[in-house]
Amino acid sequence: MNLKFIDTYKDLLNHRPPTTRDVGRKLVLDLVSSGYGMYHSMDSLFKRPRIQFLYIHHIFRDEEKPLTALLEALSRHHTFISHSEAVDRILHDNIDKPYICFSSDDGLKNNIGAANILSNFGAKACFFICPGIIGEKDFDRISEFSQERLHLPPVEFMEWKDVHDLQQQGHEIGGHTWSHINIAKTPEEDLEKEIEGCFKVLKEKCGSSPLHFAYPYGRLTDFTAYAREMVFRSGYASCASASRGCHIAGNGDKIKKEDLLLRRDHVLLNWPLKHILFFIARNSARATPENNFYPNYAHSNPDKQP
Repeated sequence: MNLKFIDTYKDLLNHRPPTTRDVGRKLVLDLVSSGYGMYHSMDSLFKRPRIQFLYIHHIFRDEEKPLTALLEALSRHHTFISHSEAVDRILHDNIDKPYICFSSDDGLKNNIGAANILSNFGAKACFFICPGIIGEKDFDRISEFSQERLHLPPVEFMEWKDVHDLQQQGHEIGGHTWSHINIAKTPEEDLEKEIEGCFKVLKEKCGSSPLHFAYPYGRLTDFTAYAREMVFRSGYASCASASRGCHIAGNGDKIKKEDLLLRRDHVLLNWPLKHILFFIARNSARATPENNFYPNYAHSNPDKQP
């Protein structure tokens, strides 16, 4: 193993120490999450029929135990389902109990550890990858990609064999653009390679058409209506954001896949477990059928995330 690659969250913090904002955020969430538990029944909110998407970017060695603890806590009230089943249930307005769906972005090598842990709990995730970096061996290019696209020190990425192994375990592979670009800041003429090109390579390498797409950075302001049209024209069946929230049933009507805004909650496994559970419970309390739909695009109104 190349020791230049970081492989623990502690290593990451050595490169990127917590800021004053991070410390303040933790203190606020300590207070808010404790107070929230006093005024709301967590059990009742967790038992509310809904679909909650959770996603990670990395699972370093020292994050494996926190992931196991999170899965143990969630398994008490939730049924774990695949990304495909989750999308299908939302589209057909078939949300009859609390479900959790997992995914991971970027294609880091340490995701293999997450896949193994998820499989132990009967959970199957969708791994959204960028074909342009999978199997890359040049350390300088990896370092540049990690810093410029992921804002991380050098991290090791999967090889195509790793991708195939995930498929063999029953996990799904999705597209995350060719090279992790910000779609809203990319000229439209370059999006064909980033979106359609990503789809074609994944279809060739994985043996079947990828069903799901998640755009990098995840805010509504990082995406465009033009790009969304291209996603579905390329052949994808769903498009995921990183906007917080969850999905509940509506009035029994089916939803068109092009109109569905898949909301996902980003999880950092160094967060205290009670903070993660707080976000999940709060999303359950706030969920409405309107959350299932894309709003009209207006880049002057940024998507605010807590």
